[in-house]
Formats: sequence, structure tokens, C-alpha cells
Amino acid sequence: MPAGTTTTHPARRTAMPEPPAALADTPAGWELTPFDAAESAFRALTTGPRPLALHGTATAPDLPARLVPLGEIRDLLLHPATTAAARNRVWAELIRRARTCGPAWVVGLTGVALPGLRRATAKITPAYTGELGDLQAEVLAGFLAAMRALDTCDLDVVPLASRLCWAGYRAGLAHASANARHAMGRRPLPEGYATPPPPWGHPDFVLAAAVRRGVLTQADADLIGRNRLERVPLARLAAERGISLSALAQHRQVVEAVLVKAIRDGDLSTA
Repeated sequence: MPAGTTTTHPARRTAMPEPPAALADTPAGWELTPFDAAESAFRALTTGPRPLALHGTATAPDLPARLVPLGEIRDLLLHPATTAAARNRVWAELIRRARTCGPAWVVGLTGVALPGLRRATAKITPAYTGELGDLQAEVLAGFLAAMRALDTCDLDVVPLASRLCWAGYRAGLAHASANARHAMGRRPLPEGYATPPPPWGHPDFVLAAAVRRGVLTQADADLIGRNRLERVPLARLAAERGISLSALAQHRQVVEAVLVKAIRDGDLSTA
């Protein structure tokens, strides 16, 4: 792409800590998050003699009449003097190129979107207890999935920035909710907890031990295993055995009671 001349523009950058410009500049102990990596890749593509750029007025009348590097484009989109219509035209062009012109433009679009994605993520992080990198990765995935799902015929009428950043926020929120549910389901082991005596572990091992010790027949172990562990309906098992459902249900109750008693009495502990 032809080189564009960069000039200073009065746009103000969003106040936020800046990550390292490139991986080689990462300080010791700095953990590069997905947003940091995206920012680093964006800077690499938008600086130097051949930056990724759009022609300003060809994209939106509000922009300069020259090639404008995407780093400057991002500043312009954040500037209050840029109209909503111009912002949407820029987003539409970036999305078209991300969809058709290769990975570099996907990075370019993501870099332009990063201020919005950071704000969306900041709304989730106060109550989030997981890894920040995981949350950011989910936000980026939701953003990119929504971008790829857009109808390119509708780009000029859809509020693109809010639509895609909102999709990223929803994906991040879904991840945070799932993380919270998982954390609530975890319980610390009680003090003095010790591994129980055998048989323990997978239920199949317990059933096998019961058969070896003569507590259950192989047929009864298969009944419990297929119904309780494999979720095979009892009606299907009754049909296979040629007996009524009620008779099989009663038999299962009896053999399960025998198995429970054997476990409680320690009859399987040396099996």
C-alpha cells in the first residue's frame, strides 16, 4: 500500500495505560494480554514507511484529503468533531477490508476498536475473579464473530461500532457468568479430609469389585451401570430382558440396596 504522510491532528487519545509497543520491548514480569498483543500488532502495521491506511475523503468527507494511517484514523474517530455518519463510514470500510483483504485488515479493524473493547471489558472486570487474559480473549472472539456475521449490504445503515463492541461485551459477560457459576460450585475440602478407603473412584470400579466379591451378579451390575451411569431408560432394559417395567424397577431397587450395604459394611474394601 502506498505510504501516507502522517501529520499531527488535534484528536485526543483516550487516557489509559499504554502496553509495550512490541513484544521485544516487553519489560520483565509484564504479562502480555490479548488486548496488549492486539495493540502491539496494530502499531506494527500502522507505523513506519508503509503504514496500513485509508484515503480520508474517499472514505468519509470529514477526513483529510490524503492517505491516513489507521493509528490516526483511530484518533479521528475518538475526536468529538468527527460526525457519527463519518465514523460509521470508516467502520464500514474497515469491516469490508477485514472481510476481503486478509488478516492485516482484521488486525487494523481490531486496533481501531480497542478503545471501545477496553471500555466494554472494564464494565465486567470489577466482579470478575478469573484471568484477565481469558476475559479479553472472549471479548475479542465475540467482537470478531459479530463482524463476520454482518451482512455487508447493511453496513451503511447499522451502527457498527456499538453493534460490534456490544457483541464483545456480551461474550465477555457470558464468560464471566460461567466463571462465577463454576467458582460457586467449588467447595474447599474440610479440614482433616482423607482419601476414603477402597472402593473409591469411578463407579465402574465399584461395580466390578461387587461382581468379584459375589455381592452382585454380572447381570445386576450391568443393569445398574447401563441405567444409572449410561442413562439407558429402564423401559428399554425391561424390554430387552422380556420383563415388565415395574418388575425390573423393583429388582433394581433390591440389588442397589444390597450394593449400598456392602459398601457401608466395608465388604468391598479388599476386593
